[in-house]
Order: sequence, then C-alpha cells, then structure tokens
Amino acid sequence: MSIEEIQHSVENGLAIQTDMGKEMVRVALECVALFDKKQQDYGSSNIGMSGELGVAVRIQDKASRMRHLLIKQLRGEGEVNNESLEDSYKDAANYGMIGVLLNRNVWK
Repeated sequence: MSIEEIQHSVENGLAIQTDMGKEMVRVALECVALFDKKQQDYGSSNIGMSGELGVAVRIQDKASRMRHLLIKQLRGEGEVNNESLEDSYKDAANYGMIGVLLNRNVWK
C-alpha cells in the first residue's frame, strides 16, 4: 500500500474534511515514517531512561534550534548544513507523540 493510499484511508476513516486536515494527515504520516527509521537506528532505551522529563528537554532543545534557524533565515544567513527547519519541526512533533506514549505508559 502506498503512502497516498494510506493517507486516503486515514482521511476517510477519520472523516477528515478540510484541506488542512488532509495536509496534517500527510505530515503526520511522514513523521511516523521518520520516527520508525530513527527507532530502528537508536531503539527506545534512551527515551525510557529519561522519561517524560527527558522528552520535555528534547522538545526544548528542538525549539531552541528552530529559533536559531529562523533567526538565521530572517537575517539572510542561509540554512545550516545538518538539519533543516522542517526536520526540526518533524522531530519536535515526534517527541510530542513520544511524550503521549510515555504518559499513557505504552512506551517500550
């Protein structure tokens, strides 16, 4: 099943009506795919050791990074080489979802 087919299935299953809701589904699926790749690389023990507080710190770090990237853009200094603003947004979204999983006591 392609990502587009999955997206349409999710949209239909959740009765998503708005264009922005549909875009949100697409981005959420991209985030899940990114999360899964990183999970394969890093596993889950590092998150498990620090729990929700650790996730909050990681989100704060990402927010600081996004702020730095946005300031660089506003100043016309270009982008950094290692991580785009979009990558940072996706990471922050994933950390938020990890926080939800931890809060629900389902993180493994």
